[in-house]
Amino acid sequence: MAKPLSELERLERVFLDTLVALSPGLPDLVIVGGWCPYLYATYLWRKKIPNIPTTLDVDLGVTETGPRKFEATVYDRLKQMGLAMERIHEEDPEPIEFIYKKKHLEMKLEFITSFETSNDTLNRFLGRKLACHRIEAFEILLEGPLTLHVGRPQRSLAVQVPRPELFLYHKGITFVSRSDSMKRDKDLFYVYFILRFSPDRSGLLEAVSRLKPHEYFGTFRRNLVDYVADPSRQGYLMLRPFVSRWVEERNVNKEIEETFQDLLQEIARV
Repeated sequence: MAKPLSELERLERVFLDTLVALSPGLPDLVIVGGWCPYLYATYLWRKKIPNIPTTLDVDLGVTETGPRKFEATVYDRLKQMGLAMERIHEEDPEPIEFIYKKKHLEMKLEFITSFETSNDTLNRFLGRKLACHRIEAFEILLEGPLTLHVGRPQRSLAVQVPRPELFLYHKGITFVSRSDSMKRDKDLFYVYFILRFSPDRSGLLEAVSRLKPHEYFGTFRRNLVDYVADPSRQGYLMLRPFVSRWVEERNVNKEIEETFQDLLQEIARV
């Protein structure tokens, strides 16, 4: 008798099926959200991390495609494949978002881009009816992404993800502006996750240090100092529920402090 799939295995299957549905457009998309920790651990770092965070949303960064013409838009392809559609606004028929459904699981596809991305890209590549959110500083995540081959070897897909230092950097810039406190806390947790599990801590810190001339670096430095400079800061309470999945409750503050101390020292240097 086959062993029942774990919750993570079921989510992985739906996530990979969702990528298959997107496959013609993957060269122009970057996976940017809560699936990045899983992708980094599984396909970049090749590390088994227990209780790895996942999500029921697939956040997809849209890169600039300019005036290129496409045989079919992303909207047309996903509609043709029969994915469920959901209105953004109840009273308006568009824009819409797509949802991949499999048995009791649903995975929503959310498209995001920079304010610098052209309308040509949104209209010709995505399609006019497909929702796409523009986010401040989002272009950071789209700079020089890494390509990972995910899934089973016989049917792997090439997907793009942000470089880990840029994922960490962008989350450090933007988490404080999140209106939803759960999403704010989770974004700070992603900073912790990259620091905690990256197999090359010194290389990661050097890569972050090279971002010091960047226009948002002051915001990044200020946010981390304000939230995690010491155990009295708000970030320790925000991180506690996440960190306690790997560390005993009495050691959580020490774990957070030790994880962030090298980064705080590095960003303090002018």
